[in-house]
Amino acid sequence: MTNASAASHPGRFPKYPAILTAVALLACAAFLVSQSWRETESDQVNRLATIADLSAIAVDTYFTQLEIGMQSLGAELTDTQNRPAHKMPDLDRAFRLVSRFQRLHTELGNVMLMSGDGRILLTGKIPNSRDMPTLANDPSFIKFRGELLQGPAFAIGRPVMGTIDKSWVTAARYAVTDRAGKLVYILGANLPANLLQRYRADPTPPRITALGLVRDDGYLASRYPEPDAASRDDMFGKPVGDAMIGYLRANNHPQRGQVEMPGSDGRAADWRAMRRLQHYPLTLFVEMPASEIGAAWRGTMYGPYFLLALLLAGMFAFYGMTLRRRRAWSMEQRREELRRNHEHVLRERSPNEIFMFDADTLQITYANDYALENTGCTLEQLQKKNMLSLHPELGIETFAAMVEPLRRGEREAIKYRTAQARVDGSTYPVEVSLQLMKTDAGGEGFMAIANDITALRQAEENIRAFNAPVERRASNRKER
Repeated sequence: MTNASAASHPGRFPKYPAILTAVALLACAAFLVSQSWRETESDQVNRLATIADLSAIAVDTYFTQLEIGMQSLGAELTDTQNRPAHKMPDLDRAFRLVSRFQRLHTELGNVMLMSGDGRILLTGKIPNSRDMPTLANDPSFIKFRGELLQGPAFAIGRPVMGTIDKSWVTAARYAVTDRAGKLVYILGANLPANLLQRYRADPTPPRITALGLVRDDGYLASRYPEPDAASRDDMFGKPVGDAMIGYLRANNHPQRGQVEMPGSDGRAADWRAMRRLQHYPLTLFVEMPASEIGAAWRGTMYGPYFLLALLLAGMFAFYGMTLRRRRAWSMEQRREELRRNHEHVLRERSPNEIFMFDADTLQITYANDYALENTGCTLEQLQKKNMLSLHPELGIETFAAMVEPLRRGEREAIKYRTAQARVDGSTYPVEVSLQLMKTDAGGEGFMAIANDITALRQAEENIRAFNAPVERRASNRKER
């Protein structure tokens, strides 16, 4: 009787093992899908972080170059003011100097020269006249002037409605003082609204939807792409109050961070990676849509993948281990390729001389076109030299002591001034920013960003020569 029953229901006993096997296979497939999503998400977020790192370095370098240029212009302007008090300032000469500066910095909007009380004396395009406006009663100018007098001479201000062009602008301003420390001039340079466009590499994934700079008080200093006309007043006219600002304030404006920007449904709509500039109180952010993670994940998931997972369930452990290793290697390769692409773009677009050289032998391995033009050497000629042959004033012992904090990891960058040699034997003064970086081969190398300060040195010499008779007369009076 029992045998007959068993024969009439042959599937009774195998049913439960089959269900358990199916459940196990589905669980394995679900685990693989979940693991694949987490790895894709980590990969995309790491790519975003790499773009933020390289963009922050590039923007910080640009502001450093702009500050040096405005400092040099300020030194030339004050040279015209070291004269008896009853003489009028030479505004014709000042107009020529400001116009020359604006022609050299074609990316800037209006470059303005203002008196210490906020009167606009002239711009790079408009000479002095009685019809020039004044900012003396403008609350934002009064606040900004107070910051300049109390803090660094160079600062990036809040966005304001331009007095001349009647559009939202963000001004980089430099306080020009005389030898006694009294405010003589304020130099203002309107940063372009699309300043960050040059640091966006569109062909390189992931897709970036926004680049921005935000001040510590929450005001946007720059954003690309620009907002539409209807939302500019809200975006630039008051501080931002989103999740990113909350994160920055809660963490006391950290050097780096990332945050999910929620959408209207409460889910993550965008990812933002943030990097604080090394020399300025600004935070750069790079924004990527959260949908970019889903697109990348779907690109790696195929029907055969699920079928293979079901058919090879018995080899799940081995397969999972192999897949993780392969993806880890592939992710590192993609990140390295992304890093090299961005470094190449930033080096070639840089208006400074850039050199790369070995950390041990100091042998030059790379120089951009601007460096080759200024030194008069070809890349092959430079690669036969070490960095100290370009900087003959520096000895090996002096250089070793100077870079020791970089090797120990105590500092991220150092600056120094020296003379740089050309191929014809002549030299010119430069200010060098030096950083220690990882090379493609896994070793260490130095990256030197050199800026020609011939104009600044000449301005300093002119000031000293102008003041020498006054100092001699003062010294003679003391001796009597």
